[in-house]
Amino acid sequence: MIDINLLKECLNKKVSFPERIRNLSKIGIERYYVDLMKLEITYYSQDGESYVERMPIENLPALANDFNQAKVIEAIRAAQKGEIDYPAFLRNIIAAGTVSYTVYLDGEQVIYVGRKGESHTEKFHF
Repeated sequence: MIDINLLKECLNKKVSFPERIRNLSKIGIERYYVDLMKLEITYYSQDGESYVERMPIENLPALANDFNQAKVIEAIRAAQKGEIDYPAFLRNIIAAGTVSYTVYLDGEQVIYVGRKGESHTEKFHF
């Protein structure tokens, strides 16, 4: 069962992506799905439980009709370098046509998806 208090504690900390992944893994989260249309994140535990949280993001751009993989990669790199924060990252990938992404903690990858099924897979290893 997902310990909601521990999950919220992990999420409320201002930490890097690698540390967030480590913290979520420690509490049994195996993946999470970010729905950029509904502005929700669904966390899935290793025992099959899930928890949905709203994303309070303001000033979102219009979703592009076409998925611009180069712009998605550019936003990922800028976030990795600390040049942009998470809300700016989300704004950038939405403007690049991303409707959702899934982070697979054990699989060490993130899959970004456009409205027509286009995708970009970003591998990570910490």
